[in-house]
Amino acid sequence: MNRNEFLQKLGQVKFWRTRGQRAPHKPLLVLLALGRIARKEERLARYEQDIERPLTDLLERFGPPRKAIHPEYPFSRLPKDGLWEIPGKESLPATGQGDLHRSGLIKHSVTGGFPEPIYELLLSDSELVQQAAQALLYEHFPYSLHDDIRTAAGFPTEFLVQEPPGLPYGLVVPRAPARPRDRNFRHAVLRAYECRCAACGFDLRLEDELLGLEAAHIKWHSAGGPSKVPNGLALCSIHHKTLDRGALGLAPVAGGFKVLISAKVQGESDATRWFWDCHNAPLRRPRSSEFKPKAEFVKWHTREVFRDPPQDSSSSDTN
Repeated sequence: MNRNEFLQKLGQVKFWRTRGQRAPHKPLLVLLALGRIARKEERLARYEQDIERPLTDLLERFGPPRKAIHPEYPFSRLPKDGLWEIPGKESLPATGQGDLHRSGLIKHSVTGGFPEPIYELLLSDSELVQQAAQALLYEHFPYSLHDDIRTAAGFPTEFLVQEPPGLPYGLVVPRAPARPRDRNFRHAVLRAYECRCAACGFDLRLEDELLGLEAAHIKWHSAGGPSKVPNGLALCSIHHKTLDRGALGLAPVAGGFKVLISAKVQGESDATRWFWDCHNAPLRRPRSSEFKPKAEFVKWHTREVFRDPPQDSSSSDTN
């Protein structure tokens, strides 16, 4: 196994996609395994002790909001892609679709991990570990979440890079990025919103230079969202990050949209109270109606990212 063969295999992993729904289960499992290698841990991880809770946490924080989470699915399905090994898998109880039962994984103390040639290659090449992680992050998540995911997956500090937008590390897996990012997107979005945050009006400048104002995709670029102004918002760095994490959402109102804050947001500081003040506030309208957010992109974000319920739907007083 060499670098190119590994990247080719990584690029051939089958990810479930249908009707715009997110399913980052396999990418998050691979990132968790890459984090283990970055920490120089042993090849095979025990499902119950090493995988289930960390992967559930990753799916809860960075996956789509779903009523049920099944970390056992990517664990048992990844071997079909030739990127994962479960010793003794053939003798374990499975469903008709070949998925292993969680109870069996726990009862039999099942382990899994990269096949030995891949493990040895990655263990000896930290740059390849970084490259593989970055390719998966680029393909499945917005930039604002990359280092949060690396941290949650257990990557050491030296693997946190805060890379700028653009092609990650030059060489990536064959499939990623499928669509290059439009370098004009930021300028077009900020101009449409007259260089002010659409949520709070933030417009700080140092002389003529904008500080902390960014162009956010409503439907993520990695999920097929276009780099067009109707799929963009000018947001300060706080509201951009919270939009991508699902703490902030949008809801239609007459003639436009309003800002929603998830009832799951907590905090006691003045900054938290400032953030809460945006709840139900009208979203700033762009300078032309042709630039206003498209309902289809807002619906995607509500379904795939926003952490329900919004503040008014919570029965507890968290403000």
